[in-house]
Amino acid sequence: MSLDHNPQCSACKIANSLMWRRGSNGEILCNSCHLKRVNSSVRAQRQSSKESKKLIARIKAGTRKGWNGKSGERSRGRRSLQKMKRKPYKSPEGFATVVAADRIYYKGILYQAGDIVSIEDIEGDLYYAQLKGFLQDQYAQKTAVITWLLPVVSKPSHFDPALFLPGPEEDTPRPMECMEFVCRAPTELFKARRQHPAFVTPRQPDLNDLATIAEQLLQNETPSVVKS
Repeated sequence: MSLDHNPQCSACKIANSLMWRRGSNGEILCNSCHLKRVNSSVRAQRQSSKESKKLIARIKAGTRKGWNGKSGERSRGRRSLQKMKRKPYKSPEGFATVVAADRIYYKGILYQAGDIVSIEDIEGDLYYAQLKGFLQDQYAQKTAVITWLLPVVSKPSHFDPALFLPGPEEDTPRPMECMEFVCRAPTELFKARRQHPAFVTPRQPDLNDLATIAEQLLQNETPSVVKS
């Protein structure tokens, strides 16, 4: 999908997003606003389907009663008229129930806590991260919480545990569709040498901040790495 050089979401007006989408009217949307619109449309369709089923059930229940031969109208008693005069009430809204897990199936692959994944930004740069856990709601939206892995060399061509340090941990889950499976790894593969603050932003985290964090780590500590 071709986008402008500096895309901007037409809904929330942000300029940074891992993935850009086209709306129904051709407008540019960030991945978060696109998912919100899809969920809203699904809920509206389900609500409309429930109301249609209730209407069909009332019509079927009414056909079981007799008809008045003189006027052609259905004969109703006092109780039926009292029921019709009741004020309509709004059905309760459904809320998504989030289920946490340490493993999850996505597109035919079993992802487990500790696995290494890659994330590509809109400019084509690859970033690596380790999975911490998974979340899934009742609408089958699957997300994962990750720990960023900071490289000690400039733009590594492949993943090697010796070339990375454990980075900040994100508290904001990311959608699984943004991730690509790299390899299996135990959860204790990377032992944090210091406590990193939680990497949380009010909207989508910006991957450009990882470069600044990597430079700070390299200034404080230079690990011994054999370059191939």
